[in-house]
Amino acid sequence: MDIRKLKQEYPILLDYMWQQGYGKVAIGGIQARLKELFEQEGNYVSYSDFYEKLLKRKGIGRDDKRSKYYRLSVRSIEAFDEYGHLPNRFAFTPTLQRKSSMSQLKGIFKTIIEHYKEVSVQAGKRASSIMMESNYAAAFFAYMQNKGAYTLTDVTESLILSYFYDRGKQLRGYTCQKSIIRVLRSSKGLLCQKECEYLCDIMPPLKNVRKNFAILSDDEAAIIASTLENDKSNLSLRDKAVISIAMYTGLRGSDIAKMTIDAIEFERDLITLEQSKTHQKLVLPLRAVVGNAVMEYLKKERPKEVKIQRLFTHLYDPEKPINPSVIGKIARRFFNKIGIRKGECQNGIRLFRRYLATKLLRNGVTPRYISEIMGHISPESLNPYIDADIVHLRECGIDISKYPVGEEVFDV
Repeated sequence: MDIRKLKQEYPILLDYMWQQGYGKVAIGGIQARLKELFEQEGNYVSYSDFYEKLLKRKGIGRDDKRSKYYRLSVRSIEAFDEYGHLPNRFAFTPTLQRKSSMSQLKGIFKTIIEHYKEVSVQAGKRASSIMMESNYAAAFFAYMQNKGAYTLTDVTESLILSYFYDRGKQLRGYTCQKSIIRVLRSSKGLLCQKECEYLCDIMPPLKNVRKNFAILSDDEAAIIASTLENDKSNLSLRDKAVISIAMYTGLRGSDIAKMTIDAIEFERDLITLEQSKTHQKLVLPLRAVVGNAVMEYLKKERPKEVKIQRLFTHLYDPEKPINPSVIGKIARRFFNKIGIRKGECQNGIRLFRRYLATKLLRNGVTPRYISEIMGHISPESLNPYIDADIVHLRECGIDISKYPVGEEVFDV
């Protein structure tokens, strides 16, 4: 690891951060890491090695929240030293990535995944799904290679079992297995198709176990509706419009982020868009509460000179459209502001979608019609929402009040 250039040019990095208004904590972290690098020059083979040893010295694990502070400072230095990038609050080049399983693959394993990616793209599968499934398969094949199996015939049932179980404890779940099987079954047309089908057949049976969705209660929904109607809520008009759309349409965060101005048809009272997940056209009624919030945002807050057609723009860079992650942050910030779901993991934009679906179910709307509103291609996509419909689930419960149950079990 050669840091001679960094020792000469690091003042440029620090001066830039001061000029851009970075805080003392951020700059102090950079200065501390630079000092450690310079004092221990020659002790590290890479920035990744430096970061790993830094966490070890501090007694911090990768999953510890405190590791983020050290990771950001090391990433900033690496980006400046090796790529010439200066810190940017809006976009940052990812560094310190772990070595991917795909890069370790050889021979037929690599061929299968490359073939899967090719046929999946041709079939129009979403890029995120292709990435997820190929990563699961790559990790599976990399494990087999590490165990000495370099061909499909080397992969035995016991090896597969060891990948999913360790002494009876399940290590990986249904989604992982399903993704691996999809990659293997995409081998149609390859010489190894029979071997791939055989591996699919000897996969262990795993149950598709999932927790019920977290959903908003009616009381929480009432607080949200009241906040949106209150002009003194201190919400930005953009955030108010985003939350209104999510609350009353149940649109996905990705669809809200990619919504264009002409998707809102005020004269016809319609919302018309192409869904980013399914690429299917979706037409929804435009309720007055949503239309008013969007119109107010367009007239009073959205910059008039902006050329992009996206409805919602970045607050600090109006020419830059917001991405789905920003929609999630808007929702979490909104919940924190009104005191709902504070500190909970599931407090994002999906809560609105789940609430709308379960409310429609409780009101007796047919699943087929709900699927159309939600923009689902398959009616089966509604099953998780049905599982979260507590009102109807209680109707299926069995009354056990007549049976003696010990107090130590639960109160009847």
